[in-house]
Amino acid sequence: MLVEFTVENYRSFKERHTFSLLASKDKNLLEENTFSVNEKTRLLKTVLIYGANASGKSNLFKALRFFLKFSVTSGQRLQKGDEIGTQSFLFSKQTQKKPSQFELIFYIKSNDLFTRYRYGFTADNMHISEEHLFVVNKVREVMLFVRNNQNFDCSKTSFKEGNNVNFETVRENATFLSECANRNGPVSGAIISYFRNISITSGLSNLSRFTLNRIEKGEKLDRIVRFLQFADIQVRNLQNKKLPVDFESDVKDPALAEAFKKSFPNMMSDEVYYGHALYDGENEAGEYSLHQEEESNGTRKLFSYAGLVLDALDNGNILFIDEFDSSLHPLIIENIMKLFNSPQYNPKNAQLVVSCQAVNIMTNKFFRRDQIWFCEKDMYGATDLYSLFDFDEPVRKDASFNKNYLEGKYGAVPSIDVIKLQMGCKE
Repeated sequence: MLVEFTVENYRSFKERHTFSLLASKDKNLLEENTFSVNEKTRLLKTVLIYGANASGKSNLFKALRFFLKFSVTSGQRLQKGDEIGTQSFLFSKQTQKKPSQFELIFYIKSNDLFTRYRYGFTADNMHISEEHLFVVNKVREVMLFVRNNQNFDCSKTSFKEGNNVNFETVRENATFLSECANRNGPVSGAIISYFRNISITSGLSNLSRFTLNRIEKGEKLDRIVRFLQFADIQVRNLQNKKLPVDFESDVKDPALAEAFKKSFPNMMSDEVYYGHALYDGENEAGEYSLHQEEESNGTRKLFSYAGLVLDALDNGNILFIDEFDSSLHPLIIENIMKLFNSPQYNPKNAQLVVSCQAVNIMTNKFFRRDQIWFCEKDMYGATDLYSLFDFDEPVRKDASFNKNYLEGKYGAVPSIDVIKLQMGCKE
């Protein structure tokens, strides 16, 4: 379960900002949109992130993706001298050569018990200058390890696996966490496994592979159909056919197509067919199968989301989707969010975080103030990240969130007057 993610000096995030899924203690807000980890902590099931174009929403997703990938794979993927891949805030001379900082607070569930961890690191493009891992033991936080450059301090009682690593072999561009996991450390291995199960993707990408993979692993097609029908899409059934790749149609150059055909004679592709009712007048007269290329973008987009959404709900995983509303009707977006907020459909407390522009779903009827976040860039190109719950003058729980947002009361909207001025337009 994800609690907080903190980023500083990465892409458009110049200052230190923390994105939190901690639920506020206001008992007047929608309780069903949260779940309890222990007596003191409740977390949000869903979060919506809004903001103008180029405000930094995607950079939050990129920051978390980088943090997770580097934490997990650096011990295996990078060799000595390889660049780490950090991207400092470039629009300030004071930050260009400074390192980036990341930290994640999260719970891992084992045997019906939740254990809280805090892990993070500071790194420039060539080496890690600081790395740490702490665990909450009953009521207090306990150090598991702290790294300062190539100096390591590991707990001899709580993190024995760290002391089994030859510190001299740990590369300056690899996380100590991944090195411990590579040596089958139980704690580090559990954390790495948890990180791998956090999915971060974009609604602008072709995500159908996720759904096709689930089908290949035994997911029943009728369950995917029910997921589509839940969004009022009139599909009766699905067929996934393995067909030979038609290189002649896919590759314009005939010579190149022939070369591909010889090199990959047995290559197959997945072709999805959507079954629709066929009518003779007003009477149903069978079924017509529509090839995926002829199906609507919205139906195909929802099919591609099906694998990700069902996997998260089935396993209680965390799902981040940037540009979530691409090709989807706002009511479909609203209802997918409802699935995650529902105790009935989300009994394992999966978490869904999305960025979108569908302001019509930004209402107090479906979402709490702490579930609505904004990204806004200042005049220096730096992103500010804040929630509707953060305002000094509290936003009323019965306020018209979307109306107030479009009127600019919460910020994070494009400055139309500036756009008009730059285009040379007159009032």
